[in-house]
Amino acid sequence: MFASEIGLPVTLRKRARALFRLIHSFSAVILLSTLILQMQPAQAADTNHRTAQTILHMLDYVSVDYGGAVLLEKVLNENEYKEQTEFSKQAVRLIGELPEHPHREALIAQALELERLIDAKAPTELVNTSAQQLRRDIIATYQIQVTPRQIPDLKRAAVLFQQKCAKCHGAEGHGNGPDGKTLNPKPADFHDMARMGQRSAYGLYNTITLGVAGTEMKGFTQLTDDERWSLAFLVSNFRNSKEYIEEGRKLWEKGAYNGPAPDLAALTTLTSNETVLRYGEQTRAVLAYLRAYPQALETKRRSTLLFAAEQLDRAMTHYREGDHARALRLAIAAYLEGFEPVEVSLDSLDKQLRRNIELEMMGIRQLVNSGSPNEKVERKIEYTKNLLLQADELLRTGKLSITSAFASAFFVLLREGIEGMLVLTAIITFVARSGQRNALLYIHAGWGGALLLGAFTWVAAAWLVDISGAGREVTEGMTALIASAMLVYVGFWLHNKTHAQHWQKFLNDQLGEALEKKTLWVLALVSFLAVYREIFETVLFSQALWAQVSDVTRPALWGGMMSAALMLLIIGWILFRFGITLPLGPFFSGTSILLAILAVVFAGQGVAALQSADIVTTSPVGFVSLPMLGVYPTAQTLLVQAMVIGILLLCYRIPLRRKSA
Repeated sequence: MFASEIGLPVTLRKRARALFRLIHSFSAVILLSTLILQMQPAQAADTNHRTAQTILHMLDYVSVDYGGAVLLEKVLNENEYKEQTEFSKQAVRLIGELPEHPHREALIAQALELERLIDAKAPTELVNTSAQQLRRDIIATYQIQVTPRQIPDLKRAAVLFQQKCAKCHGAEGHGNGPDGKTLNPKPADFHDMARMGQRSAYGLYNTITLGVAGTEMKGFTQLTDDERWSLAFLVSNFRNSKEYIEEGRKLWEKGAYNGPAPDLAALTTLTSNETVLRYGEQTRAVLAYLRAYPQALETKRRSTLLFAAEQLDRAMTHYREGDHARALRLAIAAYLEGFEPVEVSLDSLDKQLRRNIELEMMGIRQLVNSGSPNEKVERKIEYTKNLLLQADELLRTGKLSITSAFASAFFVLLREGIEGMLVLTAIITFVARSGQRNALLYIHAGWGGALLLGAFTWVAAAWLVDISGAGREVTEGMTALIASAMLVYVGFWLHNKTHAQHWQKFLNDQLGEALEKKTLWVLALVSFLAVYREIFETVLFSQALWAQVSDVTRPALWGGMMSAALMLLIIGWILFRFGITLPLGPFFSGTSILLAILAVVFAGQGVAALQSADIVTTSPVGFVSLPMLGVYPTAQTLLVQAMVIGILLLCYRIPLRRKSA
């Protein structure tokens, strides 16, 4: 068609079509070859995952069924015991078929030890412990996916159970379905407390996926992965009453349970018996509730340190695969979205631990950026995860009592508000002394607009959008840097009016015109930036605190915020009254110096925020850390602050030279 449209002769059209077919065929061969090459690694990875899944499935059954086959070194059920022996031998063989790994030989040694224990008819506790430890080590070594890709849908699972499972297991999972009466062995009774106490949700998922050899339980490969996970969560909770699950809900919302904060991995890999032994009955009730309503986990997980640990694990996985850019983004998310929101709460309990975690997470980002060896990055991540676990347990056992809730809210608002209050008071005092009431309208519009935008930010962050950690840091950083530049300008402008003679001339000749044309919008912008930056950060920190308080401690949170707001008003009033009574020279000198100091502080804080979002590189140096003053031990923050100081000194020296002349 194309050849005929451009008017080529018939012979040329034929040759063009032949050439086109040749090119098309050649392209198809290349495309097919590319697809085959891409499919081969994917197929190999799928085979390896399937092998590992089979091993874990067998180990799960060994840990569950061995106790029913052997007692006091005597075989109670010969067929069951033979199956346990066969499973242990198969585990040794299949582990040897897994991909090469530095820890593979150690896993084979563990599997051989498990086989020896079963051959020796060892006590159930030893066999169970050995099988479960080998299971955990395989998951950790080969990074086996043991959690669903999304929150399970239990409503869909209930429909699937009646369609696919009820005919054998019964409508309520008692193993008494109409088709199950003739089966041997009988279908599993999901209300069996002893047996189900030893099954994890991941073990149930594997059973649904792979089936059980020698029984009528076949693998449901026709179901999607998400559907199989949903069924596993559903049947894991059949034995728990509604009252027990309701008790778990109350404990979860109050935070009244032990151990690390539950995440999807805990829900899928921990058995009920293991949970009771390690963390107690209350934690088992919490896990039962979360398996029944897993969406409750999603609403809290982003405000826990466990989210940070999850992101670090994912970062390590991508780093091993050579995707350093993705690993860096995940490491940044671990800090900004997992750790930073709870910094204030942790600070009130253990400042040194908070500081250590902050430094270690910065170290992880530096190692990833520099392409360090996998082993070095992994050691750093594992150490940091241990610190996160300590912090999580500390927050769980000691966090946000009435006193700490009040103190956290009070110091968050006071710390964030003091800088904005200093800027605002200085500007309002200056305008009041000048007698220019028209300028006050612009200033009030600036900070009033900041309050309105802050309220919208609260609503948006709570109900409309999820403000990411990187987005938060970029907003804070850019706002701080712009505010710093504006403060340099305003401070220099005020410094020119330091001497009473200059000020009186300015009042008499230029004030109205100058304020109208040059300064009014600058003052409004400064008041807006200074206030909104602090409100923005306060909103996000307060939301993090809000997620960590209970009904009992929430009034203390409100009390802390209101007390801090009152304190800020008192500070502002004192500064205003003090500034009004000062002589002109000291007033303008003090105000210009104050604004200059705040410009340096904002510059350091702005660069540090952009470093947290990985917009600016981070080069640590041996220097003090004073975040309240914007001083951070990195070359970039110190360099920018030095530049601002240099500009201020240069600008402030000009009027002095003019005075001398």
